[in-house]
Amino acid sequence: MKQRLRFLLPLFLLLLLLFVVQKGVFMLYNMGMANGAPFLSCMASLWYGLRLDIATACYLIILPTVVVLISFFFKKFPLRKVLMPYYILVAIVLSLIFVSDTILYNFWGAKLDANDLIYAAKPKDMLASLPIWATILAFIVVAAIVVGHVLLFRWVTPRDLKQQSLWGAIVLLPLAALIFLGMRGGLSESTANPSYAYFSKYPFCNHAALNPAFNIFHSLFKVQDLSKEFDTLPDEQVDLLLGDSFESDGTLKETLLRIDRPNVLLIIWEGAGMGMVGSDTVAPNLHQYMRDGVYFSNCYANSYRTDRGLISVLSGWLGLPTTTLMKRPDLCRNLPSIASSLKEAGYSTSITYGGDIDFTNMRLYFSETGFSSVLGGDAFPSSHRTGAWGVPDHYLLTPDLIPAERPFFSTALTLSSHEPWEVPMHRLDDYRRNSFAYTDSCIGALISDLKATPLWDSLLVIIVPDHGIPFREGMPTSEVSVAHIPMLWLGGAIRGPRTVDLLMNQSDLAATLLAQMHLDITPFVFSRNVFGTKYAERKPFATHAVKNRLNYIIPEGCASYDCVTSTLDPANPDNQRFVEALLQRVYKTSAALSSH
Repeated sequence: MKQRLRFLLPLFLLLLLLFVVQKGVFMLYNMGMANGAPFLSCMASLWYGLRLDIATACYLIILPTVVVLISFFFKKFPLRKVLMPYYILVAIVLSLIFVSDTILYNFWGAKLDANDLIYAAKPKDMLASLPIWATILAFIVVAAIVVGHVLLFRWVTPRDLKQQSLWGAIVLLPLAALIFLGMRGGLSESTANPSYAYFSKYPFCNHAALNPAFNIFHSLFKVQDLSKEFDTLPDEQVDLLLGDSFESDGTLKETLLRIDRPNVLLIIWEGAGMGMVGSDTVAPNLHQYMRDGVYFSNCYANSYRTDRGLISVLSGWLGLPTTTLMKRPDLCRNLPSIASSLKEAGYSTSITYGGDIDFTNMRLYFSETGFSSVLGGDAFPSSHRTGAWGVPDHYLLTPDLIPAERPFFSTALTLSSHEPWEVPMHRLDDYRRNSFAYTDSCIGALISDLKATPLWDSLLVIIVPDHGIPFREGMPTSEVSVAHIPMLWLGGAIRGPRTVDLLMNQSDLAATLLAQMHLDITPFVFSRNVFGTKYAERKPFATHAVKNRLNYIIPEGCASYDCVTSTLDPANPDNQRFVEALLQRVYKTSAALSSH
């Protein structure tokens, strides 16, 4: 039994050591890409990348562990001979990934993922960035590393294993549980994903921490050729059908702000559709703000999950009914965002979430799209992490959200109004509505505190949900009333209260806000400035994507497009062609993000 453990543990530690050494080589080779990253932050990459290194090593020792279990049935098992082909394969794969990732990063500025495997069929294209001498040297280095890996694997592997009682195999079963835990990335809500490696405001440090083998194999099962989906119409016809629906228009028919560069606090309220917060009994503060601020009364969420809603709110992107871009690092890192636009305009940018910020790659998306400070639940004291999802909203929604730097764009993502609806307040008997009443009270307390400070005069507070939720038992998520959400602007930076009844999506926030600040909105190809001089003249519509279905909302009502059967209900040939053109445009534009 000891002989078997003395093999598996050193093999696991050897793999970890190889990954750490690879990180060091990666950083040394690409130091010119560090862009001012401090030495200590670079060294921290070794620590913050360890969870993904452990996950990768656990995946790689599955087969050796199975072989060890099989060995209990043999008098003398030739372990080294059996595992040698596997070692050679692993050595080749790891070496090719490591060398390719290290060399090409200097040219591409991004980590390899499964999307880059399309170049494997055309090595000439993949190596086009390299001079001839570097290509030859790369193959020599790969060969040397393969030999080195195989020799090290061979060194820690006994030649033979002696037969032992089958009880020994049962003793090894807890080891299988530990391997599974390592593969999963621990006991947190999120499973191991590239976001685990993102800890720094310096992209180079995050990229150094990210295990390239893990990144490729993690993305391998998420690759989807979006350009091939909904590809039914000639591009010229798509352009004709959509017309000027998304034409960039930075003009202003009406000015909402007293100052061009307000400080901005964005509160993204978990699940707060109008079906849940439409009553002032549930959300008295929200309803007071509807009277005090600018209330967008005809706004619809673009999708039905937080990871999708965040991309719509922050990047001005439409919801996709068959996938989420946040789980595609190759795509979501190239999205435009309010944060990146304001950062270019001199703003400090931060986002705070009281839960697991690695869930669905959120940390990666935030870090890559302009947020200099990205804080999750682990930034709060452990005594505050008492909710099912993390930190209750009264710990999140405090004046601590306001950074010292000016001007600032600070974003808070709430979490308490989410199942299991457990909150530290009991005011309403309906436990779901009570959770929304609790978050409403937290927002009210924060606004009251901010009103008492000089900051209020230059502050724009925006409150918008990430999505809505069914508000009656048995109600499907796809029902259009679920998507109806409030959006409010308030603070001393606005000119005065008013209600805006223009039909719009939450994705229109980006262009509308930046146009009010006289900033460029052209990167936001699906976000519309609703105060543009031509917006009201165009065909007004909103969309709401759920799984395999797209709701198309127009003043006359709502039509629902089934992505599986390619049918629109109620049937209308003109509306169907428009929806099909819209889906084709969104998917092709999303696919093109990988080439940015």
